[in-house]
Amino acid sequence: MKGLFTMVLSLLMGASVSAQTKPASSTSTPVVSVIEDVTGKHFQPDTAYATLSNEDNDVLAKAPVANWGLPQESGKYITYYNLIVGTRSYQLLVAKSPKDGQSTATLLRFTNPKSKPEPIARGLLTPKENEKLK
Repeated sequence: MKGLFTMVLSLLMGASVSAQTKPASSTSTPVVSVIEDVTGKHFQPDTAYATLSNEDNDVLAKAPVANWGLPQESGKYITYYNLIVGTRSYQLLVAKSPKDGQSTATLLRFTNPKSKPEPIARGLLTPKENEKLK
């Protein structure tokens, strides 16, 4: 588990350094709604790494939340969810900061079972309005 955590973090850091990032406003609606539906929190994108293909948009828009895997923990501060559709799969990583308690979400895409993860979008997760009232 520790090796997986280290590998994913190093891939994310390397991708964030070398990726052509775009303004958060270019994050597509299916990405935002998927992340909000799966996590149950409001997603505020801060970085869009890759433009989604029409196939990605179709898969993310049409795949119900029930098709996403149950949350799995990888260490104390990382939770991830998986969606597999044919040979294409997606992983949503939720990392909670130990200092301030804020969570960030990163959506990754695997185009085939042997491919390296491609980051799609990253952003901050905040409680939805109805959760703040509780």
